Amino acid sequence: MVEDEAPIASVVKRGLERAGYQVEVADEGLAGWELAKEGGYSLLLLDLMLPGLDGLEICRRLRARRDRTPILMLTARDAVSERVKGLEAGADDYLPKPFAFEELLARVRALLRREGVNKSSIIQIRDLEIDTTARRVLRDGEELPLTPREYSLLEALAKNEGRTLTRELVLERVWDDEGRTGSNTVDVYITMLRRKIDADASVKLIHTVHGVGYVLRRPIEGEEKGEEGKI
Repeated sequence: MVEDEAPIASVVKRGLERAGYQVEVADEGLAGWELAKEGGYSLLLLDLMLPGLDGLEICRRLRARRDRTPILMLTARDAVSERVKGLEAGADDYLPKPFAFEELLARVRALLRREGVNKSSIIQIRDLEIDTTARRVLRDGEELPLTPREYSLLEALAKNEGRTLTRELVLERVWDDEGRTGSNTVDVYITMLRRKIDADASVKLIHTVHGVGYVLRRPIEGEEKGEEGKI
């Protein structure tokens, strides 16, 4: 955990240790970066505003090293633009301050559970099954023919289940495109992917997060079936 507010760091550390986790704390950015780049952690709790080196830069540096350790970003800023910055830097989830410890613990458990599931070569989300070794996709037991780019997009969404991917993130990190095509290309491929993944299914898995990007997630309680998911 990289957090410069000692009272918050103390409460979170104590609570996570009671829940059975081992926790190391750094109280400023450079110290946090030194610990994080050594690796070996299952999860990073990263404050956005830090002395020495801010959380966004730490996140960017780790992702540039292809370090896929799950990152939960904590910050007093709750504007959409700040959430987008965190996601684009590579954070997996975002929790604004002040927060209830119970919610933080639930998010920690969800990220660790997702990381464990997605290390397998088979990703299973409801009746969607993705074999990442064979690059084979089934929905309700029926194999779906996807183009290489459609498959790459679907795999990225599935490996980040519940995490919103921005259009820019898809272009830069999924397709290694450095601004050669417009972000509307992602919208086109999402439309084509939905036709194959969700069109004939009663439960939709690919959802639009307006102003941010797209997320693949299980339906939440009370969400209507048969309707394109939008947030």
